[in-house]
Amino acid sequence: MHFISEVYWNKGGRDVNQDTVSLQEVWLKRQRVLFALVCDGIGGLWRGELASGFAAEYMTEWFHKEALPLLERKRSKSRIARAGIRALYNCNRVMREYGEEKKVQFGTTLTMMLFYKKTYILWHSGDSRAYRIYGRLHRKIKRLSSDHTAGGNVLTRCIGSFRWKQPDIRTGRVKRKEAFLICSDGFRQRIDEEKIKETLAPGELKNSAQLAGRLREIAKYSMRRGETDNISAILIKTG
Repeated sequence: MHFISEVYWNKGGRDVNQDTVSLQEVWLKRQRVLFALVCDGIGGLWRGELASGFAAEYMTEWFHKEALPLLERKRSKSRIARAGIRALYNCNRVMREYGEEKKVQFGTTLTMMLFYKKTYILWHSGDSRAYRIYGRLHRKIKRLSSDHTAGGNVLTRCIGSFRWKQPDIRTGRVKRKEAFLICSDGFRQRIDEEKIKETLAPGELKNSAQLAGRLREIAKYSMRRGETDNISAILIKTG
C-alpha cells in the first residue's frame, strides 16, 4: 500500500502547545508501514505538554522497537494490538509513578494508528478523534473513535497519572484512495463532519502539498469561528 501524509501542528490561541504528534513511515520487506499518533495534554492539569510529549515518545519508541519486529515476523494483528495495549499500560504506569513522586496529576488523550499492507489498527483513549473518508462518487465519512467524555467535556479515559482504563482497539481493512484523519479536539470541535468530508475528499488529494493545504484550510476556518485551543492533525491518503 502506498501512502502520502501530512501533519498540521499549531498552538492556536494558547501560550503553550500541549498537543504532540508523531508520524513515522518506514519500509519493511518492500512494504510501507505507517505509524501516526496525536496526543492532547489535558488542560487544567500539570504540564499537559509534558504528558502528551512523553506518551508520544514512549509509543513511537514502541513502534520502532516492538511493533516493527512483530510485523517482520508476520505476527497477527490481534497480537500486535495486544502488544500496543501492554505498552500503553506501561506508559500509564510510568506516568502515574512520576505523578505520585511529584505529587501532581497529569494526563493526555491518545489516538494512534498503525497501517501495514491492507490493514489498520487503532488504539484510542480520550476525545481526540480518528476519521475515515472514502467513496469515489458519493463521499462518506466515518468516525473510527468514540469520545470518552461525560457531562460535557469531562474526560473519562486518558493516558497518565490515573487509574488504568484500557483504550479502545479497532481494526479494519484499508482500500486505495481513502483518507484517514487523526486530530485533537481543537481541530474538529468548530467544524462539522460534512465540512471535513468535503474538504478532505481523497479523490482531490494528489500530493502532500495538497494535503497540507487542506489541513491549513480547516484550521483557519476553525480559528475564524472562534477556536482558541491547540490545533493538531495528521492526514493520510492511501494510493
